[in-house]
Amino acid sequence: MHLQAILGAISLLIVSVLSDSLPVSSEIFYWPVGTPQPSVLARVAYDPATLTSNVISYNTPKTASDSTDNLIRIGLYTSTPGNSKQWVGSLVSLSALTDKNQPTLRLHLGPANEVYHVDLAASDKSDSGVELVLSQPGAQPHLNRPVVVRPDGGEADVVEEKTFFQKYWWVLLIIGFLSLGGSAEGQ
Repeated sequence: MHLQAILGAISLLIVSVLSDSLPVSSEIFYWPVGTPQPSVLARVAYDPATLTSNVISYNTPKTASDSTDNLIRIGLYTSTPGNSKQWVGSLVSLSALTDKNQPTLRLHLGPANEVYHVDLAASDKSDSGVELVLSQPGAQPHLNRPVVVRPDGGEADVVEEKTFFQKYWWVLLIIGFLSLGGSAEGQ
């Protein structure tokens, strides 16, 4: 029993050191479809400024022998203005979480560097088992541009711009006549 207390104190020290070096931590849950509540899958610490992360603890999901369902929800609880404990997650296969290797969790970070979504990465690119994905601003619409339509409501025909020669061919024709006509000084 004394050994367990020492190991507990050491693990608590390691967790506190890791949590101090990485400023933000999050709990990721797994939730089998047939169960009433989720269980902790992993505890992850990450630094959104440097995109470094570390898995503090990982619990392999337990499989029920009588379970015919092979689907598990992975996700986390977030707070919204209407609900202080909102579940957000993805549906994955149980075999994706119980493989021999620890799966790579992809944490999607919002503008305030909070995790707003969790899913599994398709390829194992991360050494720590966690991949951080920053949100990118979407395409902005072009506002206040007039829409040109025909009287019947269809899209107006686009007029192609003419080339320099198509615009000013007549000027070149006048210059050509003047140069062929020559000057009257020699007569």
